[in-house]
Amino acid sequence: MQKSRLVFIIHALNVGGAERIIVTLLNHVDRDKYEVHLILFQAIGAFMDEIKDDVIVHNLNAPSAKKGLLSLIKKLHYLKPDTVFSGIGFVNSLLSAFIPLVNRLSNKNIHWVARETNIVSIINNKERFSSINNWLYRHTYKNYNVIVCQSNVMRQDLLEQYQIPNEKMVIINNPVDIERVQKGSLEELPRPFLKEKLNILAVGAMRTQKRFDLLLQAFALLQPNHYTLTIVGTGVEESKIKALAHKLGIVSSVYFEGFQSNPYKYMQHADMMVLSSEYEGFPNVLLEANSCGLPIIAFDCKGGTTEIIKEGFNGQLVPCKDIQKLAQKIEQFSAENFDANGIKEHIRNNYHLDIILKQYNEVLL
Repeated sequence: MQKSRLVFIIHALNVGGAERIIVTLLNHVDRDKYEVHLILFQAIGAFMDEIKDDVIVHNLNAPSAKKGLLSLIKKLHYLKPDTVFSGIGFVNSLLSAFIPLVNRLSNKNIHWVARETNIVSIINNKERFSSINNWLYRHTYKNYNVIVCQSNVMRQDLLEQYQIPNEKMVIINNPVDIERVQKGSLEELPRPFLKEKLNILAVGAMRTQKRFDLLLQAFALLQPNHYTLTIVGTGVEESKIKALAHKLGIVSSVYFEGFQSNPYKYMQHADMMVLSSEYEGFPNVLLEANSCGLPIIAFDCKGGTTEIIKEGFNGQLVPCKDIQKLAQKIEQFSAENFDANGIKEHIRNNYHLDIILKQYNEVLL
C-alpha cells in the first residue's frame, strides 16, 4: 500500500501550545498510512529533540514566515504532498493566498488543512499589519479544505468576523498525552512545596496575553504567610514580571522556576493552578493540570477556557481581569471540594490522545 505524503508546516518548535500539538501529531499519526514530513522556517526550539527520527525535516533557514514564503512554495512544489497541515495562524493566513498556485504547480489537488491557535479577530487586531491579516482571512482563508478550530468560540469568531463557510470548519479539542504527563509527574521537585501553605501554580509563556501582572497583583492581596506562588515559564516579559514582584513586596513568596520541559511534577504537587490570561485558544496547560487531578481558578476570558472548566467540578471562573475577585476565590479555595480522581477520569474520557487522533485522522485523509 502506497503511503500518503503528509506535510506539516510551522515556523519553529519553540515552547508553546501550537508547537506542542504539532509535535504530538507528528509523533503519533499512523506510520502505515503516512510518510511524515515537517517544514520549518527555522529548525530551532526546545521541542526539536522530541521529534521522532522517522519524521523528514526540511529547514527553510528563513528568519520569518514572510521572508521564507517563496522557499516554502518551492519546497511544497518539490514535495508534491497529498495533504498539507499548517499549524499556526500567521503562517496559515500567508499561505492561504498561494494554495491555488501550489495546486497548479504540483498538478494535483492537495488536501489543505489549517489549525487555528487562538481567537483570530483578537490576535489580528493586535498585529502591526492588522488590515492585511484581516483581508487574507476574509478573502483567501477559505482556500483551505478544512479549518480546525479548538473551541466553539474560535469557530464562531471565524464565522462572524471573517465569513468562513461553516462547512469548512471542524472543532477538534487539543489532546493530552496522559501517559507522558503521568510519567513526568512522578519526577521529584527540585524545591518541595511547603505543606503548611497553600501552593499556587501558574504555567505559561511570559507575554502580555497571559497577564502575569494581574496574577501578581491578586497574589499581593493575600496573606503572605498562608500562600506561595510558583511560576513555571519564561518569555519577553520575564524581567518586567520579576520587577513587579519586587515592587509589590511579595518576592519572598513567589518562586520563578523558568522554563521547565517537565511542568507536570509541579502540577502533581501543587494545590491549585491559576490561569490569568485575558484570552485563550484552548489552553493545553489546563488539560494537563486536570490530568494530574489539579483544580483550576481562571479568568472567565474569551476563548476555550470556559469550555474546559466545569464550575465546581474541575475548577472555578472569576470575572476577567478582576484581581479582587481572583484573590477572594483563592482565599475561599478548598481542595476537599474537588474530586481529583473524577477530574482525571474526565480528561481521559474526553481529551485522551487516542480520542483526538481519531478526529484528526478524519480530516487529514
